[in-house]
Amino acid sequence: MARPTRSSRWLWVTVCGILFGLILWLNHFLSPAQFHAYQWLLAAEYGVWAVTALGAAARLWPAGNPYYWRPVTIFLGAILSAAEFFSGVGPAPQARIDAWMTALIGIAAVTIIARIVPHSVTRFWYGQETDNGNRTGPSRRS
Repeated sequence: MARPTRSSRWLWVTVCGILFGLILWLNHFLSPAQFHAYQWLLAAEYGVWAVTALGAAARLWPAGNPYYWRPVTIFLGAILSAAEFFSGVGPAPQARIDAWMTALIGIAAVTIIARIVPHSVTRFWYGQETDNGNRTGPSRRS
């Protein structure tokens, strides 16, 4: 299998970090945990973050496979989102738990969708494409 270049690895990691920073910044001003109408915005935000986190995990650990990358993405997303919602002053504990669970739904949705998207998409997403566009080695589709 073609290994992702060092620059593509760090590009995906950097974009992942920037997206998480934007999520923190946006949630600081919107406070979606306090307004029920904005709760699904959390799922969308963390879903977009999970897309980049899954790609970054695949590029940082190319010897692994999707069965490892998806749980890593879910675990990292759960830790980071819990740190966001349960640190500092904020809404009541029940609202925090609801916001956290909504963010986890967004992360889980992406990792589930990753199983059913076409192989041509996952090849790019997981950094398994080669210079000539053909992937070498056994299929990692799972």
